[in-house]
Amino acid sequence: MSQTEEWYQSTEEYETERMFLTRSLLFHYQDEKMLRTDKRKIFEIGKKADQSAAHRVIIPEAYLLRTAGAGRFLSFCVGLAITAMTDDVTAESLSEIAVNRGMRVPTFGFAMQLFTGEGETRRDCFEEFFREKEKFELFFELDETRAVTEQGLVIRSRIFQFLYSPETDAKELAGFCRLYHGRQLADKPLSVGKKIEEKIVSFLKREGESRILYLYGPGGSGKRFLLRHACRENGQFCLEADAGELTGERGKDCLPDVIREAILRRAVLCIRNFQNMFREEDLSDASAMLQKILCRLPMVVVLSDRKWTGGIGSFPAPAVELEIKAPETEERIVLWREAFRRYPKAEPEIFRENERKLWGLAGKFSFLPGQIMEAAENCSEDSNGDREEALYQACREQVTHRLGERAMRIKPAYGWDDLILPPDRKAMLKDACNQIEFSHQVYGKWGFSTKMAYGRGVSMMFCGPPGTGKTMGAQVIARELHLELYKADLSSVMSKYIGETEKNLGALFDEVKKSQSILFFDEADAIFGKRSEVKDAQDKYANAETAYLLQKMEEYDGIVILATNYFQNFDEAFKRRIRFIIEFPLPDAERRLEIWQRVYPKETPVSSEVDFEYLASQFELSGSSIKNIAIAAAFKAAAAGTEVEMSQILGCLREEMKKSGKNLQRDDFGQYYDLIRD
Repeated sequence: MSQTEEWYQSTEEYETERMFLTRSLLFHYQDEKMLRTDKRKIFEIGKKADQSAAHRVIIPEAYLLRTAGAGRFLSFCVGLAITAMTDDVTAESLSEIAVNRGMRVPTFGFAMQLFTGEGETRRDCFEEFFREKEKFELFFELDETRAVTEQGLVIRSRIFQFLYSPETDAKELAGFCRLYHGRQLADKPLSVGKKIEEKIVSFLKREGESRILYLYGPGGSGKRFLLRHACRENGQFCLEADAGELTGERGKDCLPDVIREAILRRAVLCIRNFQNMFREEDLSDASAMLQKILCRLPMVVVLSDRKWTGGIGSFPAPAVELEIKAPETEERIVLWREAFRRYPKAEPEIFRENERKLWGLAGKFSFLPGQIMEAAENCSEDSNGDREEALYQACREQVTHRLGERAMRIKPAYGWDDLILPPDRKAMLKDACNQIEFSHQVYGKWGFSTKMAYGRGVSMMFCGPPGTGKTMGAQVIARELHLELYKADLSSVMSKYIGETEKNLGALFDEVKKSQSILFFDEADAIFGKRSEVKDAQDKYANAETAYLLQKMEEYDGIVILATNYFQNFDEAFKRRIRFIIEFPLPDAERRLEIWQRVYPKETPVSSEVDFEYLASQFELSGSSIKNIAIAAAFKAAAAGTEVEMSQILGCLREEMKKSGKNLQRDDFGQYYDLIRD
């Protein structure tokens, strides 16, 4: 016989035996001697049903009474009421007795008459009712306007449903709370957070005096995940409800039903989003809710995204606090490995070949466990294109911020081959990228984190004339590191009002930290150019603003780039606090030739007569100006229906030079003057 078949047989035998005994009890209800005999037999089969749990044959009614901690009188009343609902003979007998006694339905008073005797008195029944009224309310619909003896033995519909269909969830609580079964969870919990899970299990096993577990940590840190696994480890379900909803109008009415469901399921009640109760006007509601819960349940778990402001001593019962911190880089590496095991399609091939690629990913995004799992899952569903870029895109989608309201996003369009710089300058840019890519190896594995309490980010200054590639350099770095790039104008952050600049900078960096992107300050002279000898109060505040910006840069673990056309304006003390200072010079003839030769895409038809060497040697132009000329000439060629010709390039070059106030003469064009002669 299977365990299920044994369960059905045992339950049927118990209910059948109790049914006949209840019939006999009602038949002899005026015969005190027979009444005592029948009652004694009813309690004997109840005790037998309760003991059957030791043999893993759980009879629902016995399980429920034991879980609720029901006393003898309550157990008797429940058995009587349930038999009346399942046996027509019992129901008819009770109905006749009720009519004869002038009652609408059988009452607790009549149940007392059947129950008392052999040392048990009506006083004992009253005492149990008032002492454990919450338990009676769990099983019966009580009418507060009636005396105890006049209360009808009306069993709650949810109790009856649970007894005969224990797998069915309570419809009245649908959408209000959710029950998690152990079988709904992943087979193996994450290794990171295992110690936290063990502490939760210890609380659930009641290994201390605490009745409230206050579990807090940022959203996505795995609070619910770890709690559900701990419940499964302890052989319990987890019933979750929202703190705000439980204290709302509907919630106050449903709270008894939620508590009842937790008792029925032997579930741990979990109140999530408790941070929404931090307002002073909500504190009394929160305390009242916890008090009501703890009147009926041995414990409750409270989840929040931050520490409880009132301290655990302000809770209405002994409490213990447990913080789930954001994982460090080493823990994130472990989480990523577990995510790739769960979603193997998300792992780029290069990550399998080069473990340091994974280190770089974990170091760039300070993700919580939930974000890592979701990013891997989303990436696994995207099977197209570059797997590494797809994974980084999935990571970027996990980041929620409002940086776009304070800075402009620039989509990186350039790579290393597009950036024409002297080799030593380009090498410095690559060194800067390496300090982000291999930060975990140096600060973590090699122990440099103990030598640098702060300032692990990369601060950079790009200096040079306009159009020399400073913005392009920022794009190249962003593309290399697979990070978003935002450009902020420092002049728009500045304010004439004391303290406003710092406020604006603080808000900007708050969003940068959330975005985990690269911040590029164009025209940094707006703030640093004010550095001077302190002669008045305004100079003092200007210097304070500068110091504040440098402080925020050092606090940020990512990349911050300052661009300036006036490097000489910067104080030496401030320069020393910048990790990389890279000059972007105007290109010499050799670099200009390289730019000219690469400026046109391979799809663009360029005449073979275009003399790039002449253009590079004759005209001292910045890379930006060369690009402007190339694009303008391409449009002229498209309009004329020709290839890009030398005449079109020279004409656009002349217009570009006029922008800077330089009018080219005949001698400037030399042998090509005839091509542009009007």
